Amino acid sequence: MLVLTLAAVAGASAVTAWMLDRRRCRRRNEQGQCGACGISWAATSSGDPYLIHGRLVCADCAEKARRRMPWELGALAGWVALATGLTLADQGLALLVFVPAGMGIASLGAVQLMKLANRNAQRRIAAGAFPCFNALGTGQRRH
Repeated sequence: MLVLTLAAVAGASAVTAWMLDRRRCRRRNEQGQCGACGISWAATSSGDPYLIHGRLVCADCAEKARRRMPWELGALAGWVALATGLTLADQGLALLVFVPAGMGIASLGAVQLMKLANRNAQRRIAAGAFPCFNALGTGQRRH
């Protein structure tokens, strides 16, 4: 029971943190800033924004996200191993199959949500209905 409670709390916390981060990034993008670091687009080293999770970020933040990815996947694998060990110790073999499978499904679901956010943002940019992209001032960008 302890493992299931911890998993529920962790899941709810992750979803809440993701939603708050999305709101903060959207607000920054609408103000003409990088969604991650908040630097104005005019002050970035490259005028080209990158889409990460449906948010516009500067080249430096995109590179940081790329370098962080293996560490994040390693941390996720560590959490799966810990949850598996706790399940085995607490519940025996009965729940051992469900914890890693559930973590795998949740991870794949998160990746699909991120890809969906990027596809939706790309469609909205192409249609001219993405206010964050309009805040870049594309007509005034330097090359």
